[in-house]
Amino acid sequence: MVSPDEVLKRRRANSFELATLLCSFLIGNGFAACVVSGYATREVVNNDQQRVVCPFVPVEDEESNEEEQPEPPNKYQLRQPPDLRSQYLLNIEEEKVAKVQAEEANRIAAEQEELERLEQPPEDPKRGHRVHAWVAIVMNAPWCYKPGYREILLDPNTGEQVLQPPSAFFLEPSTGFRHEVSSPNYLAIESIWNQHNYYVNKQDPAAGLAKMRWDLANGHDWEHFLPGEPYELREDCAVPEDQDPLTTEEEIEKEKHLDMPTSWVRSLNVSRTDYQQRFPDGTKVIYFKKTIYERFAPYRNLIGLVRRITTYETLDYDGPISRWEFYANRDDLLNLVRIEYRTNETEEHFDKGRPDCLRLLKHRAAPNNEYELRFFYQYRFDALRTLIYHATYILEHYEKRDDLLYYREFQNIPKDQVTKEPSKLTHIIEKFHQNPAKEPVKDIAIRNCFIQDNKIALQFHYGEDCITASTREFVKPPKSEMGEEVPYDPSCTSGYVSNPWDPQPTQLDLFLLLKEQLKAEELASHAFRRRVVEIDTMLSERRKQTDSPRLTNSLFDPLRNEEARQLRLAKYEAIKAREEQIKQQQADFLAPYLLRLGDTSKRPPKRAQVMELYRDCTTDLRRFYQRLEEELRNRCDDLITEEQSLKRFLSRFQQHFEDAEYEKFIAEGETIERDKHILQMRLENIQDDYRRKAEHLRRTLRADERLRPYLGAELESPCERSDCDDE
Repeated sequence: MVSPDEVLKRRRANSFELATLLCSFLIGNGFAACVVSGYATREVVNNDQQRVVCPFVPVEDEESNEEEQPEPPNKYQLRQPPDLRSQYLLNIEEEKVAKVQAEEANRIAAEQEELERLEQPPEDPKRGHRVHAWVAIVMNAPWCYKPGYREILLDPNTGEQVLQPPSAFFLEPSTGFRHEVSSPNYLAIESIWNQHNYYVNKQDPAAGLAKMRWDLANGHDWEHFLPGEPYELREDCAVPEDQDPLTTEEEIEKEKHLDMPTSWVRSLNVSRTDYQQRFPDGTKVIYFKKTIYERFAPYRNLIGLVRRITTYETLDYDGPISRWEFYANRDDLLNLVRIEYRTNETEEHFDKGRPDCLRLLKHRAAPNNEYELRFFYQYRFDALRTLIYHATYILEHYEKRDDLLYYREFQNIPKDQVTKEPSKLTHIIEKFHQNPAKEPVKDIAIRNCFIQDNKIALQFHYGEDCITASTREFVKPPKSEMGEEVPYDPSCTSGYVSNPWDPQPTQLDLFLLLKEQLKAEELASHAFRRRVVEIDTMLSERRKQTDSPRLTNSLFDPLRNEEARQLRLAKYEAIKAREEQIKQQQADFLAPYLLRLGDTSKRPPKRAQVMELYRDCTTDLRRFYQRLEEELRNRCDDLITEEQSLKRFLSRFQQHFEDAEYEKFIAEGETIERDKHILQMRLENIQDDYRRKAEHLRRTLRADERLRPYLGAELESPCERSDCDDE
């Protein structure tokens, strides 16, 4: 076996090396993981998953087909007419239908059973002799501190917390899949090991892995290579009260079993580059049952493809059925493309953040040639949820609009490809939710605008206790007669009021209603033209994004954003150079004090001000060291007082102590004497340090070009004498 670090470099290993690497990572994250050595089936040993159903195929959200509960019968409703059919004939017909259904179910079950029998792998003559290694996670292990992997319950008899019996589940290192101990893929276990110990399985292999006991402290089930490891499994780890604890040397001799060599394996480290590469050469293909699963490293493909799943009809991967392509880091926020080969239908899914708020684009190829667009309606101003576009019609579904519009349909004559004549609008259908603030007879439910027939048909919402809805139809006047004022002819309108108690509309009401509908028709026509332009622009932009996709990367990505990385490195180098320059420069002692004088270029300082700065600079240094000396003297005085108290105590009660206690007091006195000596030495060092720094400060100030004109030779002596007096 090679080391786990070498496995990370080679990207190639056998089952034992892969299991050791995976176990190392799991142990480092707090799991009670063990490497298992045993026997597995041929498919597991050869990493053959062509008989395994792919677990990564997306599962569509099935629509709930729950039948609505029927309303309780009304006692005032009409009785149903009597059933005059022959019950005998009905029963015979039901028996025939049930018999046909049972035969069909049996036929389907037989075909499925025959298909499963044909798909079974051939018999393995070496079954039970194929050696394999995998990883076991021990639940409720005493040395496991991972949250969620220790089940502690209260004992109903004693009320104490009791750890549940250990159990386990398996991890296959070649696939990463989890398997229970009852999985038929694993046949027997010879031994397991981890960072603590090596355990040999002594249980009967005929009982199966499902009934295996995982209490590693039980010597009847597991043979330990090192008898005292791990520490949590020892029975004598607690020292009795009547015994003295062992010394360090005795503990080492007691715990010593073997002289193990120092580990030569370096710590496991996965660099950012290796982590982003994911697989050797950045790609991996897995063959599942009737499914091919492909994975790609991020930025491996220029189109941003990271995963691809293709399902087929046969085990030989013939006849593709569906394909899912997952994308990442796309500039157009594309995350999934689904292709149905049987219906020739393509779906494109997008993340939030697009300017057009597009969520899904579904394209149905010829002869239908229809586009279905779904949007994040919460972020659109028009609250458009679904748009279905065809050459002859456009369907729009809205959600939570202020005008209560929820459906609009445009019917048109398609654009002439020869004469380039634009499409002509022929019919507009608009549907509205009921407005509780309006009367039903005035609240429009459906508006039909027949453009070519110059008609507008309205249907209002149902009123209370009405079985029909009110309607109104207008015949629009010709456009040549429509100027600033709309001519109104009472004979050009007709309608029906469902409730006879509702007031009939007046001619003025009808005229205002006609003007309102003409304006609404004009707005809908403008919306149609804008929608056609918007759809053409969107589809054209999608074709460009599909033909030449662009990828994005994070500003803080050090592997791809080289410009930002160079800027950060340049900034770091500039800060480092500035720190080095500051270290090499001589300290400017006068800088904080010269700030008091302001701008000296406009107003030169006076000699008295300069002398005050000189005295303040030297005085601050002297006061700083005086505080240090005072603190050390106080601590030294406390030690002297403590030493004198200890001497008086010993001289008075010396005869009452045993030898061991007396030696402790003597050692304590020696410690006090040593600390006092150290404080005295530090006090002398501080005084010497102050004399040296004060002399250096005076020389630096006298040599400063900013003070030399003001410090004459006759002034140096008094200043120095004053400093010496202060000392």
